[in-house]
Amino acid sequence: MARPKEFDPTDALDKAMAVFWAKGYHDTSIRDLVEATGVNYYGLYSTFEDKHGLFLAALDRYRDTVTRQILAVLDQPDQPMSAISQALDGVVLTTRLTDGHRGCLMCNTAVELTPFDKAAARRVRKNMSVLRNAFRGAVVRAQEVGEVANDKDEDALAEFLAMTVYSISVLARTEASEDQIRRYVQTALGTLN
Repeated sequence: MARPKEFDPTDALDKAMAVFWAKGYHDTSIRDLVEATGVNYYGLYSTFEDKHGLFLAALDRYRDTVTRQILAVLDQPDQPMSAISQALDGVVLTTRLTDGHRGCLMCNTAVELTPFDKAAARRVRKNMSVLRNAFRGAVVRAQEVGEVANDKDEDALAEFLAMTVYSISVLARTEASEDQIRRYVQTALGTLN
């Protein structure tokens, strides 16, 4: 008979995600994860197999929580350009929380690991696909209501907006000022008109 878990795996995962987000995969030690989660090595390993398994679960959790929360505003059928602007504003706010320069966990992972880690690369690509699909829907709605010209390629615009999310994240990591980042966002939004 298996022993019941003495911790909440979702809570532990959220705490581990925050550590990976702040420090990256390589700079996060098992000790950091134990201290942040309050779960001993055996508890973490019995649930997530190892540090890498915990990291991959954290990437999935990030996509399913942080990315989806930012993109939820895009589901509004009215004023799609306003929704796109609000989504990008959400990215600016999210990437600058805590110490002010954490960026995006997926973008950070893309830079740190994807050339060497196929499982992490798949998750980064899946997150990009989620971004692209959400922005595509908003762009199509914006075209339908006349906020974006119909002759513009909705797939190219959706890809551009998804890449803008990652660009905002890089700017946040490089300690660009909030004014600089907001000017960048306004310029990106201007390309949609």
